[in-house]
Amino acid sequence: MHDIEAPILQEGALVCARCGNDVMEAVSDGWETHFLCRECWTCWHVELGYMTPIPRPTCPGCPHKPECLRRLGGS
Repeated sequence: MHDIEAPILQEGALVCARCGNDVMEAVSDGWETHFLCRECWTCWHVELGYMTPIPRPTCPGCPHKPECLRRLGGS
């Protein structure tokens, strides 16, 4: 397998509602696409113009889950 760098949204296309970072990374939990802010490590689901934070325990397929849990004190 080859390592493929995760796609990054165009700068400014989406802004983290928690910290204001405007570079978000598209990630998948295995079913849906979410957007990870690597500044505050908040993951967002975006749908119909709304952003909703994703609870950390609900990300079974996300490759960033271990790092997210480590940075945020687990859950």
